[in-house]
Amino acid sequence: MYSSIDSQSFAQIINHLGKVSDHIVDNKTYWAHRDKFERKPEETLDDHIQLVMESFKRLLHVHGLESVLDSLISKIVETSYSELTIGNVAAFIKHSFALAIFAHDFGKVNVNFQADPDKMGNPHFALRKGVLGTTHSPLSTYIFIVERLQEAQKIVTHGELLTLSKLVMGLAFSIYKHHSSAFNDDVEEKLSIKDEMLAEMREYLSLFNIKEQRSLVEGYQKTIENIFKQFQAKDSLFPIELSFPIYNLVRLNFSLLTAADYLATGQYMSGLKIQDFGVLSKERKAELIENVQKTKDYNTTVFKELDGFKFTNPKERSGKNLNTLRKEMAVEVLQNVRANTDKNLFYLEAPTGGGKTNLSMLATAELLKADERLNKVFYVFPFTTLITQTYSAIKEVFWLRDDEVIELHAKTGIKAKEQEEAEDGVYGNKKKQYVDHLLLHYPFCLLTHIRFFDIIKTNRKEANYLLHRLANSVVVIDELQSYNPSHWDKLVYFIQQYAKHYNIKFILMSATLPRIDELKVKGIEQNVFTSLIPDAKRKYFQNPNFGSRVTFDLTTIQSLPNNTNEAYKVIAERLIEESLKYAEFVSKDPKDKPKGSVYTIIEFIFKKSATEFYKLIEKLDHPFDEVFVLSGTILEHRRKHIINFLKNEENRKKKVLLITTQVVEAGVDIDMDLGFKNISLIDSDEQLAGRINRNVNKENCKLFLFEINQPGKIYDRDIRYQETIKFLRENPKTHKRILEEKDFGYLYDLVVKNIEKWNETNFAKGKLSEYLDDIKNLRFDSVNEKFKLIDQDNLSVFVPLAIPIEQNGEKIFDKSECDLLRKNDLFAHDVDGVKVFDFYLSLLDGEKGDFIEDKIRMKTLRSIMSKFTISLFANPKTETALIEFSNTEKSQFGFIYLEHWEKVYDEFKGLDESQFENVENQFL
Repeated sequence: MYSSIDSQSFAQIINHLGKVSDHIVDNKTYWAHRDKFERKPEETLDDHIQLVMESFKRLLHVHGLESVLDSLISKIVETSYSELTIGNVAAFIKHSFALAIFAHDFGKVNVNFQADPDKMGNPHFALRKGVLGTTHSPLSTYIFIVERLQEAQKIVTHGELLTLSKLVMGLAFSIYKHHSSAFNDDVEEKLSIKDEMLAEMREYLSLFNIKEQRSLVEGYQKTIENIFKQFQAKDSLFPIELSFPIYNLVRLNFSLLTAADYLATGQYMSGLKIQDFGVLSKERKAELIENVQKTKDYNTTVFKELDGFKFTNPKERSGKNLNTLRKEMAVEVLQNVRANTDKNLFYLEAPTGGGKTNLSMLATAELLKADERLNKVFYVFPFTTLITQTYSAIKEVFWLRDDEVIELHAKTGIKAKEQEEAEDGVYGNKKKQYVDHLLLHYPFCLLTHIRFFDIIKTNRKEANYLLHRLANSVVVIDELQSYNPSHWDKLVYFIQQYAKHYNIKFILMSATLPRIDELKVKGIEQNVFTSLIPDAKRKYFQNPNFGSRVTFDLTTIQSLPNNTNEAYKVIAERLIEESLKYAEFVSKDPKDKPKGSVYTIIEFIFKKSATEFYKLIEKLDHPFDEVFVLSGTILEHRRKHIINFLKNEENRKKKVLLITTQVVEAGVDIDMDLGFKNISLIDSDEQLAGRINRNVNKENCKLFLFEINQPGKIYDRDIRYQETIKFLRENPKTHKRILEEKDFGYLYDLVVKNIEKWNETNFAKGKLSEYLDDIKNLRFDSVNEKFKLIDQDNLSVFVPLAIPIEQNGEKIFDKSECDLLRKNDLFAHDVDGVKVFDFYLSLLDGEKGDFIEDKIRMKTLRSIMSKFTISLFANPKTETALIEFSNTEKSQFGFIYLEHWEKVYDEFKGLDESQFENVENQFL
């Protein structure tokens, strides 16, 4: 049926495939879709596949995917085949990739699919009895497998069939699952079609003029079984180097097939033809690169002085010298990017106050300039608060339009590209907005670690839609060390593989950056990252302008009483004493600073401890003008109010105490004077230090460490904690030295050795070799589930209080949210949480309308609901404790509805744990 043609482009292959009707021996008209409202004629199978292949070809071109696919295919053939067969095998794989998309709906020739009134209702066909029913994906899959395996046998020997057979199975699974919500681990089970169904499917081979090879057709199930048995055998000759290329080729096929199918179907159903795929043109890239050099005076100065720049590395503390050091770091970044444009992996390590985000934007612009293939940028953060904070900075420095950048997280609705107008007016605009959001048609995207690495390894269709968009992009990942080192080997494995095959430029940045490529584990290349600021620790971290920003005091750790309540009192008294001392110090400072003011922060591991401390402080004779509580149970509008208060210079004359949990460590842009912190991980201690004297312009700023909460309740499985405890128990001076000298490499070296040792241990669970075995055997669900950055289920608790539309002149709800609220009478002056939740229930129960309109409405409503929602660790004790205050009938739809919230929740203090009995600290 199809011949392998060497050295063809995908455009040539698509042209060669022609129309579906060219491959069918009868002259009947087969339908692919029909409009249930009968507003337009039925879409023929020919027309649908033509639209699919046009979309496929467009996606290949826009994202530069031909070279990505050639890279993956080259790795496969060069590893497994001789020079004599490489050309034919490569052509076969490329042809098979395109054919899987072209043939994905071949099964719609099933006469029952055509005849059934609930499917096509095509009058040219009559229903038949049989077990095949009205399905089409299994038949498409069967036709593809039989045809491809027969072709494979013509170009390689029996001994060389294994790799090609496995690849055919993977691509066939893409066809089989193209209407499913996810890939699972049941590849063999799904492709091993039952005997009674095989008999009916076999009849359709002749319709496509496929000459039957009896041993394959009659022994179909045995053939499939043997392929998987050989592949999964422990002594399999299949090399581990092929794990990623085959696994990713299948997932990329699924991404392109489902995206192209979605775009083509949407074009038929609603006339929506996407023209803007959200990538940067050559001309727009040039403008953005120029903008980076001009939008900020400090960047303009760097570019002007770049040629012949002389480094001075001044040590004396002053505002002028601090800016000199920032400039020197910027110059180093630019010089090292320009010297290494052929590299794809970079470290950017810069001290707090060094302008790390701005440095990353300089590096991004340089990389975009150096490689004409790059046309997208992803910024990846551990917390949504960092996304929100960085969004404005990126938009401002690059001078981006609204339609060029998007925040992608649960608290945002569907963004409107207001510059475009669809042919069918407002509704057409909404449809396009939904497609743009679903397929991420924005050249700049800010998203969370979890969302990004979900795209990297997901088995779910909706997340996998975006896989093809990663090609030819710059990806900046901030604070990668935020997650458990047990996943570092998987993180670096995927980053290296995608960088190599997808031409992605990765920049990993942090003030506490582990060198994850130093892991000596099979499957990981060592020392392949380029540092954009070499020797940063000596030149900048330990420079007095940065290194003396905060001093550390560990004396409290040894002096606390064993009784928890007494310990709280000791900490409170020390905090008040140190705050008054700092305020007095400031009042005597001749510099122009607020007199007698102090901003003090205290961080606990558990919310319950923060609440207990707040109650204690309120009983004491404290000097603070304002006492705020900021934890994971504080709603978003209150959180914004606190942060804006702290950032408002007019409030700097006050004495302020902020009682918080670990939500502030790397996710809140505030500048405090003093800090107190319950120890946890050393790098977490440093993260809180980063909220103190953030702008490096104050004296006498300190961080006092103590231990009331036992960190092991949360971090006992984290290697960093295990090493931290050793320092604290056996050699506290080491702990302090690491913090003062910023020698986190000392800690990370110990962590790396632990990971290496674990991977060398026989029968150890979770090591990389096990994970690569899952990738090799196409266990898509396992690959996804065994790599979870946060392996903890949460409960979403809806608090139905009233939230104002705006506070202090800042809007809490955006335009699309306000439109939905207004249209459905959900607010007057404030937004009523009771009405919002009842509206949510009505949408779940009500009649379904247009699919896309329903999706847009629900996405916008979810964004509104996030402003009323807090998240708690899920366990039976949590749910039991909340029952007394909840409406159980309303709590069956994804949220616990806290109907009697006044008894247990305070808008200013969050959840009151004293109302709960026998609930452990850590669930809050």
